[in-house]
Amino acid sequence: MFWLVLLLLFWLMGVAFTYLLFYYESANGRHLEVLRSRGSVPIMILRSFFWSLYSHLLVLLTATTALHRDYYSLPVGPADRTPIIFVHGLYHNHTAWYLYLRWFRRWGWSHMKAIKLKGKFRSINEFARILAEEVEKVMAETQSEKVDLVGQSMGGLVIRSYLAEDSGRAKIRRVVTLGSPHRGSKLAVFGLGQAAKEMVPGSAFLESLNQGVQIPQDGRFYAIYTLVDNMVLPNESTKLTWDGVKNLETRIVNHVGLAYCKHTARLVKECLEED
Repeated sequence: MFWLVLLLLFWLMGVAFTYLLFYYESANGRHLEVLRSRGSVPIMILRSFFWSLYSHLLVLLTATTALHRDYYSLPVGPADRTPIIFVHGLYHNHTAWYLYLRWFRRWGWSHMKAIKLKGKFRSINEFARILAEEVEKVMAETQSEKVDLVGQSMGGLVIRSYLAEDSGRAKIRRVVTLGSPHRGSKLAVFGLGQAAKEMVPGSAFLESLNQGVQIPQDGRFYAIYTLVDNMVLPNESTKLTWDGVKNLETRIVNHVGLAYCKHTARLVKECLEED
């Protein structure tokens, strides 16, 4: 019991530490003024903190669904609408999309696949090659000419790395990123593995990636963000300033919670349905 309480206390302190850094970063930039223009900053941070606790609990609960592989796989047969491939973030896996798959099936989608990026310490370019293989498989199995890509956190950078190859752009109809550190996150210095190093602001990977514009050919790109993202510092890094990209703000929710928030899922749905 003692060790359980100690572990719980350590977890709470870790989450609180990310919000302390978030406030420090916001106060030393322009983001604090943005927050103040939307309401009470302490209340927004407190709401996001409780969202963090809730979403972390869901991470643990949904992890058990990994045993049900069919849940995350494509159904047999051609798709009647553009298939969706969901790409998870750093240190997570395909179970991050349990609720999204559940919601999108209720909203009329049948052909979706939440992929697993094997090898948690690999580079983002290596993850992009995994995504490229999955795109080919999904297009072949569903007899579709294009697919939609939805990526949370690092998953958005994996998608962009894939799109950096010209051959991939014609195969994608829509891209939606959720809290992706498009210009890096200062918290990435605490991460382990090549992908974490590549997400440090100013890394060679980000410098190279951000020299180009990765928008699907004849498609659209959406960047969804939350004003209280406790893992992407600075917060502005979750947005893109390219022509043709639409930045969309979701409700007050933490970084991890973007994959568990129904309001955010509805925003993704609207992006994929937009004419």
